[in-house]
Amino acid sequence: MINTKIFVISTMLVGISAFSQEIKIKKGELLLDDKVVAKVEDKNRVYRFSDMNGKFQFSAAIISPKTSGTQPDRGWIECIGANGNVKEIEFSDNVTFTLSMGKILVQNMMAKDLITKDGIDEAKVNEFFLTADRSLSEKRNESTASQKANAKNEDDLGLSIDFKDHIKNKNGEIIGSITRVIVDPSQSKFSGSPMVHKFLEYRVFDVNGVLIAKLPCTDSDINNEQVGLKIYTFDNKIIPMAAKNGWDYTKPLSVDHIADRLVKKLYANGYSLGDMRPVFERIEQEKRNAVNQKNLEAENQAKANSINIYNIPGYVIDKSGTKKEGNITIEFESLDAKMGREKGMGDLTNYGGSVTLNVEGKNEFFKARDGVKFCAGERCFIGVAGTDMFGSKFTEILSENNGSYVLVNLRTPNNYYLKLADQPKAAYLGQKGDFGTRKPEKMKKIFDEYVNCPAMNFSSYDTTTKDGLIKILDDYQTSCKK
Repeated sequence: MINTKIFVISTMLVGISAFSQEIKIKKGELLLDDKVVAKVEDKNRVYRFSDMNGKFQFSAAIISPKTSGTQPDRGWIECIGANGNVKEIEFSDNVTFTLSMGKILVQNMMAKDLITKDGIDEAKVNEFFLTADRSLSEKRNESTASQKANAKNEDDLGLSIDFKDHIKNKNGEIIGSITRVIVDPSQSKFSGSPMVHKFLEYRVFDVNGVLIAKLPCTDSDINNEQVGLKIYTFDNKIIPMAAKNGWDYTKPLSVDHIADRLVKKLYANGYSLGDMRPVFERIEQEKRNAVNQKNLEAENQAKANSINIYNIPGYVIDKSGTKKEGNITIEFESLDAKMGREKGMGDLTNYGGSVTLNVEGKNEFFKARDGVKFCAGERCFIGVAGTDMFGSKFTEILSENNGSYVLVNLRTPNNYYLKLADQPKAAYLGQKGDFGTRKPEKMKKIFDEYVNCPAMNFSSYDTTTKDGLIKILDDYQTSCKK
């Protein structure tokens, strides 16, 4: 009875009440706001509700929660109509807190509109009991039947626990051991009242003494059934189970029903005990493989989101003018930084300064400082100085005209560069300066010095855009090329 009330209390707390009436049950009468609306008879925790003329309408009783099979249910209310039809209904979440079983039943009947502020609604009652519904008990029974079938299969495995707490297989060979210890409630995964219950933990070990699984519980079958027993394995699996010890949780483990079911349930779920080192090694390898796979996927995603080029068919024209075909790889930015695993200040990688050509599994490396040109797919790059403060870099070609180029540095995609064939370096002719924005006269001076062609007037060009630089490149070929 106490445990039933505790459960019902917990269900009352999950909703906000829609019931404003004050409910009283006394001297065989139901009162709502001090108004008598029905007659009530309480016998063996079954409440019989009749109208004011004493005509029986229905009975209601609370069915306590129970763990059947693997999952605890919440219990329910069993209602029986005057025609004998049985209706099972779940507890309403929208009721007020109360310790009174009668008030709990009244509130749930009001939630179904069988009882109103004016009394029992006979029309609603008749409609409600036109059919029967035993689905909640059927579900419990099915779960119980499944549990019994599973238990028989587990019993057929032939495992046992001897008086020294050794676990033996059907051939009598020791394959592990089991212990039962009292634990501090704060260290237990199980729910219960420290004032009422002792908290226990069953522990199963393989033949090498390695912990395989734990089962936390209390010393109360009722509490264990309501909360639900669960086995926690070393590889983070959770296996529900059901078993009872009665009143004695100090009996030898060889006759302990929970211990017996625990080792059988484990074995039936693939935990064969014995020497489980190969299993541990396999699981650890699977963990490492999973981590490696996750890292690989993260790295592939980082590569896809980067400005780098990886293993793309193309070719290189080396400093001697020889064309070599193969797969191109070049990093313009740190993949470690992109993945949050930055190498730090000690990273000396020459990003964008070297390209790799792979030909039939063999790598050949080419430096930007040698003026090498390469193409990867439809994109082409050339090694030049002037586009990066750290020396020559491979810079993408946006336009080419007779050995002169309009370029873009992938690390600064909004900055465009001009590289004339007769100049040793590329030049940035835009507005950005080392310490802010360049003044127009500064931009004109850089333009005049770099282009070095009186026929071209700075004011005629937009030096900040790709199209503007392409026009400079074209005009240079027609007006200035000697």
